[in-house]
Amino acid sequence: MPRLHATALPRLLRWSAVLAAMAALAAVFAWYTAPDFMVRLADQMWACF
Repeated sequence: MPRLHATALPRLLRWSAVLAAMAALAAVFAWYTAPDFMVRLADQMWACF
């Protein structure tokens, strides 16, 4: 199994974090385009209290 260069792992982790953040932002944007989902989610959250 080939060894990664010493700087490859931090670069890989940084890009993984960037991709995860972009996916989270895209998911939030998609949820805001569906207002009925957001209302249902808010109702479920309030039902907990």
